[in-house]
Amino acid sequence: MTDQKKIGVVTGVTSGTVSAVLDSGITSLAREINGKVYFIGQIGTYVLIPVGKLIIVAMVSEFKKIDFSENGKFTQRCIMEMNLVGTVKSGRYERGVSVIPPVDSPIFLAEDADLTAVFSIFRKYGFSIGQLSLFEKERAYLDPNKFFGKHLAVLGSSGAGKSCTVSSLLQKVANFPDTNIIILDIHNEYREAFPDSCKYLNIAELELPYWLMNLAELQETFIDDRDENASSQLTVLKDLIVQSKRGKNPQLSDVLTVDTPVFFDLSEVRAKMQYLDTEKISGGAQGAKEGPFYGKFARFLVRLDSRLNDPRYAFMFKPKVYTQSSSFHELLSQIFGSEGSAQVTIMDMSGIPFDIVNTIVSLIARLAFDFNFWNPNRKEFPILLVFEEAHNYLPSGGSNTGTSAARRTVERIAKEGRKYGVSCMIISQRPAEVSETILSQCNNFVILRLTNPVDQNYVKKLMSDTFSGLIDTLPSLRQGEALVIGEAIPMPLRVQIDFPDPEPNSSDIKFYDKWKQSDAKTDITEVIDKWWKQIRTTHHVEEQG
Repeated sequence: MTDQKKIGVVTGVTSGTVSAVLDSGITSLAREINGKVYFIGQIGTYVLIPVGKLIIVAMVSEFKKIDFSENGKFTQRCIMEMNLVGTVKSGRYERGVSVIPPVDSPIFLAEDADLTAVFSIFRKYGFSIGQLSLFEKERAYLDPNKFFGKHLAVLGSSGAGKSCTVSSLLQKVANFPDTNIIILDIHNEYREAFPDSCKYLNIAELELPYWLMNLAELQETFIDDRDENASSQLTVLKDLIVQSKRGKNPQLSDVLTVDTPVFFDLSEVRAKMQYLDTEKISGGAQGAKEGPFYGKFARFLVRLDSRLNDPRYAFMFKPKVYTQSSSFHELLSQIFGSEGSAQVTIMDMSGIPFDIVNTIVSLIARLAFDFNFWNPNRKEFPILLVFEEAHNYLPSGGSNTGTSAARRTVERIAKEGRKYGVSCMIISQRPAEVSETILSQCNNFVILRLTNPVDQNYVKKLMSDTFSGLIDTLPSLRQGEALVIGEAIPMPLRVQIDFPDPEPNSSDIKFYDKWKQSDAKTDITEVIDKWWKQIRTTHHVEEQG
């Protein structure tokens, strides 16, 4: 380390941060080294602190001037706060710090050449997600195995560039022959971003038959927990489903359970519950009396009939294609590809009723998890589940949404999925409203501009204390610029994420331009006709986050 690079000394230490005061002789925060100008104390830049044979790498998180007493005189000195992020040992960079710098240790400015070894530690994988914001000649390289395999969260306010960021990240792996990514697309944004490598499935047209649902999902769909007869309804429903499954699948009657994904006849189950609800039994001398379940299934039958008779739910409760257990193979081939190589499967959920989105998410996520749970080649078949707008159906425990099937399913995947080759990508503009259990299991975070203080504080709680100070930079990030933190990178990085090509259908509607002159006039009669017939067109989908 040369004296030209020395900028100050350590004045205080904690387990993860270092305080320092700049040398009194520094009169300018701009310093030229080897033909390039570096700015001392710029937030997000790095400094080097030698400790014996080790060199500690720290990131500047705070910079300010304070009144300072020196030789009995008061003057102003510059103070830096830094987060300890890694160690250079024998020329090789390692994450984490095993030795804390002592007070009075000298601090040196890090130039590009010093950081090349750090930034290129993962260059061997050839997986780069964008340009480092503060180092114009350096790309941000990650370990893609840890990035996609250890749960990932993409967070940012509406308009910060989440859809483009997700598209860019996934496009880098979408064309591999054995990629398996399932995108749960709430607003039908991603189809245009993967024109050649995606299998597009409109769920409303695909059919997700009711007999794939487990008991918890059926309970949430048909049984009102506030009903005083809810426990009786659930017990009888369970017994009747098992009876129907055994009758329709005699070859499996000895092994199947209420959750086994095989066909059963819902109308048959309904008829038996209707019978029990109105049953009267012989009472001897007093004549017929009400059966044990008389009148207890009325609310259940109303909820069931409302689903069966609503054409919006026909894709689930009135299947025309998947009407027997043997069709399960065809459905899984649609989702995973006929030979397990669908690359990117986009599940378009924009056409399904919002009140059943939670159940659909639970069903799809559980199918993926259960598939690999029973897959003997699960290590050769890793699956990434992408949850768009996750706050809508993966709520925090204190949420009053009234639905929890999806949250329970994804929480299980978050805790156990990696053992079975199933990983999650959680995308949200309101991280404070997403299940903390799920986000706490994410090992990597791509955090775009986040302006809401509640969300900033929530994300800060998820981070280790070492990186919590970095969250203060989130409101100032540019569109498409992200703070990337996690096991997949050598240290926290500010990255301008590569722009996707092609981009998703998520651009904001230009209100001012369209008010001045729109390209097409709205025909109210046409709108009413589509409204009545439930026909959606998706030329442009306004970005929701």
